[in-house]
Amino acid sequence: MTPIVSNYQLDTVKQLLKRFLRTTLRNMGLRVTRIPTEGITRAAADGRDWEDRYFQVLDQLKMSEAMRDIHRQDAAEIEQLYRRFLFTDLPVREGRSRDLSDLIGTTVSEAIYVIKSLHDGLKVAGDICEFGVAQGATSKLLASEIMPFQDRKLWLFDSFEGLPAPTQEDRLIHDIFNLGTMANYKGTMASPETEVLAKLASINFPSERIKVKKGWVRDAIKSGDLPAQVAFAYVDFDFYEPIKDALEFLDARMPVGGRIVVDDYGYFSEGAQLAVDQFVQGTQGRYKAEMPLPFAGHFCMLDKVG
Repeated sequence: MTPIVSNYQLDTVKQLLKRFLRTTLRNMGLRVTRIPTEGITRAAADGRDWEDRYFQVLDQLKMSEAMRDIHRQDAAEIEQLYRRFLFTDLPVREGRSRDLSDLIGTTVSEAIYVIKSLHDGLKVAGDICEFGVAQGATSKLLASEIMPFQDRKLWLFDSFEGLPAPTQEDRLIHDIFNLGTMANYKGTMASPETEVLAKLASINFPSERIKVKKGWVRDAIKSGDLPAQVAFAYVDFDFYEPIKDALEFLDARMPVGGRIVVDDYGYFSEGAQLAVDQFVQGTQGRYKAEMPLPFAGHFCMLDKVG
């Protein structure tokens, strides 16, 4: 039987399909992981077998979409529980469960704490900052929350080159990627700027309200356009030095009543907690530090009180 497509055409289609699947799954917040192929029989390269494999992939995608819908409902229910028992004044926003379910590496509980701190911070003057934006899922959440506040800009600080080299303060306490040493994490967790901007464009967040500060934070905070005041900041830099630099920058620009959430407190690298603890101690009572409920995640919240 003559093949329906040539081997060259088949390879081209397979490559395009792989690219499409990876992009789609990544946008859904799923990670593609290569698994061992021992014992797996390759399908013959004729049109009929390729067609069968194609529809199998479509069925798997439908299952993924179904699981995403379930996760979205879970996110909505978790938010309702927090509003009922803890954050009774948390504003309601249509579409929030979508953004919560699209998060990557951030729990729904942590995100709800972030949203609560954000809206508390919006009671004072200033823009919104995110330090360490990764794939932009949290950026999209923040942008969605501040959409009605047309005078507030969203500042995004990131090197887009992954993690920097760790310092001596960054002792490994949770080997999240099983890399063995902290030094091996240099350059990991990198995402392109275009992916972040695409997420913001998907919710029609005005481009004129987006300020991207590309580069290592120690350099980005010293030059160019910078926020005059900051009402809320989410700091997710993982390591000691960049967190320290971000907090010192924010202190000079945050009015009383502003809020900061620092991720990975007591998790991954010892440097994150050390930077926060030294900052709070050094500011001599200007910040009140609070911890979330134990199951919510590894982060802390700072309220500027003086």
